[in-house]
Amino acid sequence: MALFRRRRHDATGSDQEARPASATAASPVPVAGWDGDLPQPHRRVTVVVVSRSDRHETVPLAVASARQAFGSDADVRAVAYVADASPVGEQQRGMPWVRPDPVDGIASAINAGVAAGVGRVLVVVDSTVGVTDQDLQVLAEAGVAGVVQARVRMADGAQRNGALLLRPGALPWTDDGSRDGPPVDRPLAERAAFADTIPTDEVFAADQPVIAMPRAALVPAPGLPDERMTLTAWTRAAADRIDGPVRVVWTVGRSAEAGRTIDAATVDASSAWRDRPVDGDGVVTAGPPLPPWGARTVAPGGARRDGEALAWSLKTAAPAGPDGDGWGDVHFAAELAAALERLGQHVRIDRRDAHVRDDDAADDVTLVIRGLDRVPPNPASINLLWVISHPDDVADTELRSFDAVFAAGPVWADAAARRAGVPVGLLLQATDPTVFHPGARSSSSPDADRVVFVGSTRGAARPLVAEAAGLGADLTVHGPGWEGVLPAETLGEPFLGRAEVATAYASARVVLNDHWPDMAAGGFVSNRVFDVLAAGGVVVTDRVAGLADVLEVPTLAVADTPDRLAALLDGAHAWPGADARAAVAARIAAEHSFDARARVLLDTALTERRRRFPA
Repeated sequence: MALFRRRRHDATGSDQEARPASATAASPVPVAGWDGDLPQPHRRVTVVVVSRSDRHETVPLAVASARQAFGSDADVRAVAYVADASPVGEQQRGMPWVRPDPVDGIASAINAGVAAGVGRVLVVVDSTVGVTDQDLQVLAEAGVAGVVQARVRMADGAQRNGALLLRPGALPWTDDGSRDGPPVDRPLAERAAFADTIPTDEVFAADQPVIAMPRAALVPAPGLPDERMTLTAWTRAAADRIDGPVRVVWTVGRSAEAGRTIDAATVDASSAWRDRPVDGDGVVTAGPPLPPWGARTVAPGGARRDGEALAWSLKTAAPAGPDGDGWGDVHFAAELAAALERLGQHVRIDRRDAHVRDDDAADDVTLVIRGLDRVPPNPASINLLWVISHPDDVADTELRSFDAVFAAGPVWADAAARRAGVPVGLLLQATDPTVFHPGARSSSSPDADRVVFVGSTRGAARPLVAEAAGLGADLTVHGPGWEGVLPAETLGEPFLGRAEVATAYASARVVLNDHWPDMAAGGFVSNRVFDVLAAGGVVVTDRVAGLADVLEVPTLAVADTPDRLAALLDGAHAWPGADARAAVAARIAAEHSFDARARVLLDTALTERRRRFPA
């Protein structure tokens, strides 16, 4: 039974230009691929022995085994490579080295090794894998029909039986046990059930450097820093080229295994498999993040929750404890959590120190409220990303790592979608109408009929606030850090509770608002704007790209010049009356509440669950 969706494409980038043909020990060169078609020597088998630059001592044994297996004039080649800053050892004389110096990484070694063309079958074996002539003969014979990997038994007895795609878009699981199923610490019934879903000789891809394939399957190896993912991406693309599975045959031993080095390119390689059917039921547990990019491994997991009452984890950038209590992200997450709970959801908020938890597997949905911190997706759950601030810090690879992505800025969302090649939905920031509403207005408030700003200095004078102070406006500024920055008579309270903020917004003549430059350029409308409008207040803000396209109301004005700001702050300026303000507030409450945003997020999570777990 076929496990995989067959696709004829080269996922490794075979259109890349060939790299220079020389290297130095001090600066190993990457070898990306080749130009045009490779030569086709009249050989039955080509054996490429790849060796990390400090592990050459077993190269003569591998070369001798190949020559014994396929004849003294066998097509055998050896290539040295540098990985993980490995020291460079001397390359033994008399060996069929294709280059005098090591290249950069195992992918470059494979590409350099096949550059002269290959026979009808290619065999690639690392010097850390112990192979006899019989091992190579079995591997080559199996490689006539398709892509194969030998089962590998490590020095500690662990087995590597190929890579399984248990979760679309996640790092494939390297099978560390027998073909009976998950690791032995799982219940016997669970292991038996899992074993029934996976044919014993087919895997998603190979993950160990003892591989054979027909010449027709050969594609360039992708230049990823992680050995397992390099081999997984390479063999999966090779199998796709001939519309075949990857099989595991025979058993050999290996003396050492490369560490894991996960970078953005590795994450992108796994993200490209998002539309593949899974090897199993798709229910997994997540391992710890792997440096430096934070992707996480997976293993088979337990039963998933059914129905619409899901367990959510909202991840924010706010630090734990009092240092984070005043962050806007905390209020944002709390108000969104309350809205999700009104929809019957179970919600937990995790601050910066709890972005990765031991009980992550219990989460049905992970929602990253993206501010200052990049948070690794939890491959045991549906992963949603909502970019609400600091968009310049968000990499394209990060966007490609999530099941669904939203952004609070339409201009940035459109550009990011084109650039990253994934949909980025528009989901503006929001307000809580139970806190911010016209009834919060108080004529006795000290902020009544004044120009008000609520926020910190961010470590420097904020331009719009500084301009208002320079104009001599009747200004009150609430928030920390303003002492010595503004005249003492303008300073209000260093901290206001949410209800007090609502009263200030509803009572002020004008509330000032500004944005970080990258947010303004991307069209990210501050949630302060929604809070003020929902409270029946008036907002004067700096220029934001695309603002009129998403929010055009008579109680919102842009001050893009000092003269314009002076006119808007003048006490004689005619703003809409109470009825018009109430109408705007009602519209904001209906269209831009956290309840409205929660409904979008829940619908998206349910859609993604149906995609991952089809009935």
